[in-house]
Amino acid sequence: MKAQTMAKILSAVVLVVMVGHVAANTAISCHTCEGANCQRVQLSKTQTCVDSLDYCVTIYDEAKVLFKGCSLEIPKDLRSKCNDNRSCHKCNTKECNNVGSAKYACIQCDSSKDSNCASNAAALEAARCSAPTAPNSYCYVKSSGGSIVRGCSTTETDQQSCLNDANCLLCSPGDIRNCNAANIVESSNLGNRFIRFLR
Repeated sequence: MKAQTMAKILSAVVLVVMVGHVAANTAISCHTCEGANCQRVQLSKTQTCVDSLDYCVTIYDEAKVLFKGCSLEIPKDLRSKCNDNRSCHKCNTKECNNVGSAKYACIQCDSSKDSNCASNAAALEAARCSAPTAPNSYCYVKSSGGSIVRGCSTTETDQQSCLNDANCLLCSPGDIRNCNAANIVESSNLGNRFIRFLR
């Protein structure tokens, strides 16, 4: 009786170890695109890496995304960019590579939820934006309905919308860290002046 019980326990332990081993070595999936396809909003694809030890990458030229995918699929002409952490983001969880360059981080908040967002935004930490589908990535600060909202502007549609709004300011985090910490109010001359500058 004891031998049978021990055999069952041993079988259960072996099964748990095997399942854990298989789960730990399961290949992950990554967002995937190359070149101009990385700027196509409607083209969102993923791929499962062939090797269970592979990881996801996103490769940039400044803010512009050049490649997303599994590291073993990096085109030969872009491989050297992954020697530099500013040009290449590496990660090893499911579809973790849909982030923008660390250099292009923005303060992201809403004054209706965080009082610092209105006039003390410089005290907040900038956070990494999602990977842009526009050639560049901007931060914005917008005054609307008595609230101040700050965040990332990573699509051409969002960027054009801000450019056409006198109460919205765009800035490049690649030039000035925490650039969207600027204080604005509705009908701000600063916003209007900045819009003319960007056009």
